Amino acid sequence: MLPVPAWTPRRKDGIWILLVALIYYGIVSPTTASHVPAMSTREKRQLRDQVKNMFLHGYHSYMDHAFPADELMPLSCKGRFRSQGIGRGDVDDAMGNYSLTLVDTLDTLVLLNEFAEFERAVRLVIDTVHFDKDIVVSVFETNIRMLGGLLAAHVLAVEVQRKRGEMLWYQNELLDLSKDLGHVLLEAFSSSTGVPYPRVNLKFGLNNGLDKQRHTCAACAGTMILEFAALSRLTGDPIFEQKSRLAMDYIWSRRHSSSGLVGHIIDVDSGDWIRRESGIGAGSDSYYEYVLKSYILLGDETYLHRFHRHYEALMKYVLKGSRMMDVHMHQPAFTSKAYLDALIAFFPGLQVLYGDVELAKESFKLLYKVVQRYNFLPEAFTPEPDLRMYWSESYLRPEYIESAYFLYTATKDSFYLNVGKELVSSLEQYSRVACGYAALKDTGSGLHDDRMDSFFLAETLKYLYLLFSEPADLLVDLHDYVFTTEAHLLPLHLARKNLTASTRHSFQMLLQEDVPLSSCPHSHIQQPFSSLWKSPEIVLKDMSSLTASEDGEVQLEQCSQQSGAINPLSQTLIQQLAKFRTRTIAAAEVNWDNPEHVLLLTEMGISMVRRENGHILLSQDATKAKSVGLAAEGMILMQELIQSFRAPPNQLLTANVLLSSRQGSFNTTLKASPAQFGLPLTKEIGVEGTLAFAGEPVEGCVGGSQGLEELEGKVAVVMRGGCMFSDKARVVEEAGAIAMVVLDNKAGSSFKAGPPFAMSGDPHSHGLKAITIPAVFLFDQEAQVLRQAVENYPDLRVAFFSD
Repeated sequence: MLPVPAWTPRRKDGIWILLVALIYYGIVSPTTASHVPAMSTREKRQLRDQVKNMFLHGYHSYMDHAFPADELMPLSCKGRFRSQGIGRGDVDDAMGNYSLTLVDTLDTLVLLNEFAEFERAVRLVIDTVHFDKDIVVSVFETNIRMLGGLLAAHVLAVEVQRKRGEMLWYQNELLDLSKDLGHVLLEAFSSSTGVPYPRVNLKFGLNNGLDKQRHTCAACAGTMILEFAALSRLTGDPIFEQKSRLAMDYIWSRRHSSSGLVGHIIDVDSGDWIRRESGIGAGSDSYYEYVLKSYILLGDETYLHRFHRHYEALMKYVLKGSRMMDVHMHQPAFTSKAYLDALIAFFPGLQVLYGDVELAKESFKLLYKVVQRYNFLPEAFTPEPDLRMYWSESYLRPEYIESAYFLYTATKDSFYLNVGKELVSSLEQYSRVACGYAALKDTGSGLHDDRMDSFFLAETLKYLYLLFSEPADLLVDLHDYVFTTEAHLLPLHLARKNLTASTRHSFQMLLQEDVPLSSCPHSHIQQPFSSLWKSPEIVLKDMSSLTASEDGEVQLEQCSQQSGAINPLSQTLIQQLAKFRTRTIAAAEVNWDNPEHVLLLTEMGISMVRRENGHILLSQDATKAKSVGLAAEGMILMQELIQSFRAPPNQLLTANVLLSSRQGSFNTTLKASPAQFGLPLTKEIGVEGTLAFAGEPVEGCVGGSQGLEELEGKVAVVMRGGCMFSDKARVVEEAGAIAMVVLDNKAGSSFKAGPPFAMSGDPHSHGLKAITIPAVFLFDQEAQVLRQAVENYPDLRVAFFSD
């Protein structure tokens, strides 16, 4: 789903306490699971390229020897079609003679920058894939592999058009195929409960007794909403989202009233649980996954509330440290089976998305121990301490490396890179064959199985490639997407296309059923009554406090007191909400003199206190917000305000002021702070000129200085105070200055001892002309050096550059 900031959640009285700080800005170091030496950039690139070559070997083996079959048989070097004869039982339900592997793999081609092959593959799918076939398929598998694959490929085809100017011939043909398939799958949602039947005939729906097959798994019924909601929002037809929401609602309603757990198998007509064991593996795995991801993709707080309740139950009964076990949903003190299946490996990745990184690392340790023993994760194994193989097969599933990918993204710990490196080695040594990669019939002996499931290319190698990749390697920003359970990319902007009534649970209900919210201990901003500008990038730092002086200096302090800081909305979820929630108001739009705006901020839990020095102290207590949605939006707005004072990522926090005199053979460089406005500094010396003080007084404020005509063509020197830094810049630029130096008015301050900051202000306030000159700030000790140089060297010249 997404690269996420690093944070360290911990448990206290069943409540999430998030100790947040972003790696991006170096406030704290990433959380770590080990002391593994950092992997070099060169090695990461080599592994990335190796994984790409592995993918191409498997992909071209399928295209050369199997297409248009659904899967490749790598030992036989031929394709596997779905037949009406003897097959592999439920496993064959994924196949419908619709080129499953190709469709499932389309978006991987884009992520690997195989654009020409992607275009060719899209044409092949458009020309050859249809669903008018008398074949019975799994509703669940067809949804996650085929429908998800078609939707993601459509979304990325549009991105290829937009960003590369290619595939201009494409006219939503994949979306049309998606809608055709969606209508086929809709036939399954005709049960009395709204929970879909497990199978459907592609051509004849539920004919021939398929409506008599009433038993389906919770995961099968609850893993439809991402694809179906995306289909609704991309096509404008609400029926798909409506049906899938009803199914999710029903599964939720059938959770055990005491334990909060769901079972594995349910009767779609009676609603009775047929198998009441509960866990995080096969049968219920992706149901829990889609509860959380429905919130991330759709922005509906209903699903966040539900996941929080489910997660509490799972932590209480199913997961205890690194130990995992299946239990009886109605008697969770009793275990229900003696083994764990390989599908549990997805769960640490889901814990990362929820913000529980520390417990995610603990969960992953168990999986790592098993893989260390057997090279792969077998299909089933016994719990600790034995960790014996229970089922010895390995189908090269993606869940293990998926969790490693999310953990690495959250922690930047090279341990997880080495996990991927070890898996690459095992795949090459034990699984690679002449025609692709073969699953293992016996992990212990290495005996091959003549199968290469579509998810190997669609998920396993995708996550491996992403693990070793950098954002610059990819066509799209993964922050803008959520991964489906089949690792297909769905865009977060779909939340803005809400075709159904989005349920917003009242904050009071969440207080009654879950836990209260508050920030840590508050997000503080002091800011005078002047307009604020919105940074082009929202970065969330809940656990920071910020003090801004009257002229825009920013000092950031890390929050050290965590007591009372309660926040079940994880940092990642809030970050996603910042991207797709329909905003009531943004920081850049706030008018501090508008009573309606002040009231709206109050409803977000934001209070404003005016201090004697004219500053405004802003703080947020989310427990006082009118709703959980407004509480989250208040957090976002506070972060926007914080970010508005920060130097954008492309501006460094250190500037250099070079003073030189030829006559006096004088040359020195002073450390300075840059501005968030004006011409960005570079490592090359840019603007250079002589100095001139901005009249008397030398504050350089509107209507407050005389003698500004001396600034024409020179570097203006102004004193701090009297107005915003950006106001000073406009005044001196209007007077013809080519740059500006601001001198601190606090005696004894220095760059070395002072807190790092960037001069802030509103660069485009009220439609005024943008500031185009560079500006720097000198603390007092450095300013004294400049003053002395001005007195000693009449030919003194000044130049700016960055580190």
